[in-house]
Amino acid sequence: MVNDSSDYIIPVDRYTVGKAAITIANAFSGDPGIPYALPDPAKQANLHHIIAYNLKLDLMNGGRIYAVSPECEGVACWHTPDVTSSWLNKLRAGYLRLPFYGGLHYMRYAHQEDCFYARLKSKHAPERCVYLALLGVDPEHQGKGHGGKLIRHMLQFADSQSLPCYLETQNMKNVNMYSSFGFKLKESTCFPPGSECEAHIMIRDAVYKKPFYTFSGVS
Repeated sequence: MVNDSSDYIIPVDRYTVGKAAITIANAFSGDPGIPYALPDPAKQANLHHIIAYNLKLDLMNGGRIYAVSPECEGVACWHTPDVTSSWLNKLRAGYLRLPFYGGLHYMRYAHQEDCFYARLKSKHAPERCVYLALLGVDPEHQGKGHGGKLIRHMLQFADSQSLPCYLETQNMKNVNMYSSFGFKLKESTCFPPGSECEAHIMIRDAVYKKPFYTFSGVS
């Protein structure tokens, strides 16, 4: 079981989601998949708006978003098994503004990407699991252990519920990091298919607590 009482984590709410979105956008600004999703450099400048929509939607759907401080230098978004989605929440989160931020190409690309990863999740993930939807640390604050704090925090919850964990990562370097937390690589592929953009699927098995027995009256 993962435990580190020194980890200080706070929940992200609707008041801090803007800062969290900027952190994630900065963390993914050099991702090779960004030009595929947003080929227009002018639209790439709107990445933080697109991420803010997704974070708002996750909060409305019951997702858990955490940061390492009120300044949100590092952010993680997790989905527990009780997370649900609805079109009403999408509209409330700002879905109708997405074509303005990303353009029609982005809308098509995002739909294809969602379907691609949904198939992989259906193939590999247990029906009930904790899903790491997003993890990012601002480049200026990387190397300070923020990512590890964010991971350990939610793994404690998963272990307390005996739930497995599932994630996708686009960087082989991250595969080694997640492996140190007990995740195992299940499949490596690319999205878009045939591109240089990696997609690695990892699972951490459930940790089952051993029952605690007490015996009395034994002579």
